[in-house]
Parts: sequence; structure tokens; C-alpha cells
Amino acid sequence: MSKKILIIEDDEDILEMLCYLLQDAGYELITSKDGKIVSDIKTIKPDLIICDVWVPSLKGTELCKKVKADTETKDVPFILISTAMNLPKLAMQCGADTYIQKPFQLNEMLATVESYMSDK
Repeated sequence: MSKKILIIEDDEDILEMLCYLLQDAGYELITSKDGKIVSDIKTIKPDLIICDVWVPSLKGTELCKKVKADTETKDVPFILISTAMNLPKLAMQCGADTYIQKPFQLNEMLATVESYMSDK
């Protein structure tokens, strides 16, 4: 069974690029452009979450705090992505496992994802 990644990203080009990259690497993907999928995280049971800081219905940092505060989801690795210059600070404050600054290199993204998926 393939590992499941939840991607929350409102930029269609970035979402499409991530889907191409990660599906090609063999991962099952669930995507959301608006973040409304957050109420289904416990049902989806992702092995990893990749989330932009700014999506239409929520802040990625707030979602991360909720995920990390819940005993059922706290161990799900959370990768925060953004163009925000203060991304390292935002990631630390919300409890994200790591962050990736946009624009990112595809090999950097894949290596980061694989580093968290190989542990499971």
C-alpha cells in the first residue's frame, strides 16, 4: 500500500507540479486548494501533510497547530511551504516538522518528503 500525502496548496501550478513529482515517486495524494479538507484529516489518515502558509479558508500555521495538538494526528509529519521571508520562525512557532521555502527545487522537495516517509 502506498503512502498517503495530503497537499493543501491554492496555487494551481505548484499543486500540479507537486502532484506530478510525488505521484511519479509512488505516493497516493489527496489535494485541497482551499483548505476545507481539514475537517477530514482524521478520516484521511495521511502519512504526511504538505501545506502552504496562506490558503483561502485558513492559515497553514493554524492547521499545523491543530494537527500537532491532537493526539490522533500529532505524529503526522507536517511540511510548511511558503514564500514568506519569516518561514523558519513561522514553522518553529506552529510546530511544523520542517519547512521549504518557495520557489523550491524539485529534488529538495522529494528528498524532504522521502526523509519523513522512509521512517514509517
